Amino acid sequence: MKVTVAIPCYNGARYVGHTIESLLAQSYSADEIVVIDDGSTDESAEIILCYPVRLVQHKQNKGLAEARNTAIAAATGDILAFIDVDAFADPEWLEILLSGYVDARVGGVGGQGIESNIYSRADRWRRAHASQSHGDQHKDVEFLYGLCMSFRLEALRQVGGFNPLFRTNAEDMDIGLRLNAAGYRLRYLPEAKVYHQRTDDDVSLKHTIATWYTEAYRARYLNEAHPWRLFVGTMRRMIADPLLDLFNDHDPGLARLSWRIGWIKLRALWQVLAATVFGAFLATLNGYPTRSEK
Repeated sequence: MKVTVAIPCYNGARYVGHTIESLLAQSYSADEIVVIDDGSTDESAEIILCYPVRLVQHKQNKGLAEARNTAIAAATGDILAFIDVDAFADPEWLEILLSGYVDARVGGVGGQGIESNIYSRADRWRRAHASQSHGDQHKDVEFLYGLCMSFRLEALRQVGGFNPLFRTNAEDMDIGLRLNAAGYRLRYLPEAKVYHQRTDDDVSLKHTIATWYTEAYRARYLNEAHPWRLFVGTMRRMIADPLLDLFNDHDPGLARLSWRIGWIKLRALWQVLAATVFGAFLATLNGYPTRSEK
């Protein structure tokens, strides 16, 4: 299979060189590496041009889903793999991903992100409670994590690519739910690892969590994929996470942060639910069809 690897990049000058170098050092070499510069205002483009990769630029920032759609349009491979600009790949990452395409029903294969920069309490919380992983077992899943995922290009085109509604979060969940609905399997292989270089403080972490839960609920609602499951899971973790912080890690500060973030999650979900009930949320969908309307 011919393979394209794509890196969506927005103001990623701090990371993009390391990310590209990890792809050039893979045990299985990609046929092409494409970097989508999504209207960066830093030195990302200048750095990218120092490497043997193809650069595609947006004149202005269009958001993560549109950057991924540009990668779909630019790709020449049978398989399109994505890695986020703030991650770098294990040397066998691509080889392991490709091993998951065992039959035509497998529309996508993904792995997990390992949090590699742990400097603050927020970083410790993210590693403990927001890891981008489906666990240690091979399995079929609803969606693949965006920082470490691959798809058959024909499958992405069949379902119409990524939904531009999701500019920063949950575009991976939305495409996964639509691929499942189209009859494709999504395989998760935990040995396929990338190392996430993000760092947070309490303020940036709370903003990220609020945005992610809002968009994840929206993706589930849009695809009629049990949005209440996310709400119930949030309630369970609101109780469980602080207890784990106290009794397993003996860290009261981390427990307090877990409790505050639990309320942030609930508030984000409640705001989307309220907007849905009163019709305002439906007006924001801008004509994007639900699964039942396709």
